[in-house]
Amino acid sequence: MISTASFGLALVSLWGAGIVSAAPSLTLSTFGPASVSDVSALKIITSIKNTGTETLRLLNDPNSALSTWETDSFHVTRAESSLAASPALNFTGLRVKYSPQAAAKLNKPELFTVIAPGATVNITHSLASTYDFSGKGGGAGKYKLKSSQRARTFLSIGADGTITPLEATEDKIAEVTVSGRLSGPKLQPSAKGAAQASGSFQQASGISKRALVRGCNNDQINQILTAADRANNMAHGAHGFLRDGPWATRRWQEWFGGWDQNRYNLVWGHYDKIRFNPPDFLYDCTCTDEGIYAYVVIPGHFKEVYLCGAFWRAPMEGTDSKAGTIIH
Repeated sequence: MISTASFGLALVSLWGAGIVSAAPSLTLSTFGPASVSDVSALKIITSIKNTGTETLRLLNDPNSALSTWETDSFHVTRAESSLAASPALNFTGLRVKYSPQAAAKLNKPELFTVIAPGATVNITHSLASTYDFSGKGGGAGKYKLKSSQRARTFLSIGADGTITPLEATEDKIAEVTVSGRLSGPKLQPSAKGAAQASGSFQQASGISKRALVRGCNNDQINQILTAADRANNMAHGAHGFLRDGPWATRRWQEWFGGWDQNRYNLVWGHYDKIRFNPPDFLYDCTCTDEGIYAYVVIPGHFKEVYLCGAFWRAPMEGTDSKAGTIIH
C-alpha cells in the first residue's frame, strides 16, 4: 500500500517533471551542398525545430537564423585539422538596426514565425556575398559552417507580450568543400527590402546641405536632414563626454557597458570619425521592410545608409529614434 506521503511526493515529482518538459526549446541544424566550384552558388539551409511542448511565436529578427537578411549568421572556419587554427572568414554583409520591442508592438504577422511543437522551419541563406573565401583564412578547401551564437538566439513572444531570448541547441553542422571561384558578386544592398532600387544618389532638390538621397520624397528628405543634424549634435556631445571624462560612470555603463581602455579607444575612435559626418551621408529610402530601421554594408560603406519602414515611425530623438539610428 502506498502511503499518503509517498503518493504526495510522487505527484510533486510528476508535476516538476511536467514543468521541465514544458520548458520551450529549439534545435538548429545547418545543411549545405557537399561542394561548390563557385561561391556565388553557395546556399546554406538552417533547420529550426521546436523540440518543446508549446507553440512558439518568434520574432523574425534579421540577426537570427529565421531571417534571410545577409547578416553575420555563420561562423565559417576551415575544417581540415591542419588548418583548424585559421581565423574565421571575414564578414562582408549587412549591419542592421532592429528593435525587438518595436517589432513586437507593431504586431504584424509578417514580422513573426510561429512553430508548433515538433514542427520544423527551414530557411535558405545565400552566402554568395557575405563571407570572404578569398581573403584571410580563406582559400580552396573544406569549411565548417556553424550558426553564430547570435543567429541561434531567438526572441520568443509570450502571451503577455514579454520577449524572452531562447538559444537553440546546435545539432548538425554543414561542411562544404569550396574550389574554383572564391569571390562572389558584390552585395547589392539597395535591392534588400526595396520596392524600387534603381538610379544613383542625387543632391536633394532645394537643399543646400551636402546630403545625397535616392528614392526619397520631400517629406522624407526633411526628416533625414533634421535627424542628421540631431545625430551630429549627439555625436559631438558624446565626443565631448569621452574627451573630458570621468568615464567609468553610470552614463558610460548605460551607453557602452563595462569600462576598459580598449573599449574606450574603440568608442572614442568611432565618435571622432562620425561627429562631422551625418549630414554628409548618402541616404536611400527604397527599403520598405516594416520591422527594420536601417542597414549599412560592411566593411567600408558606413556612410551609405539604407532607411527602412521602422525609421519613419520612430521619434526624432530618444531610444530607437531617427537620430539614434543614424548614430547606430
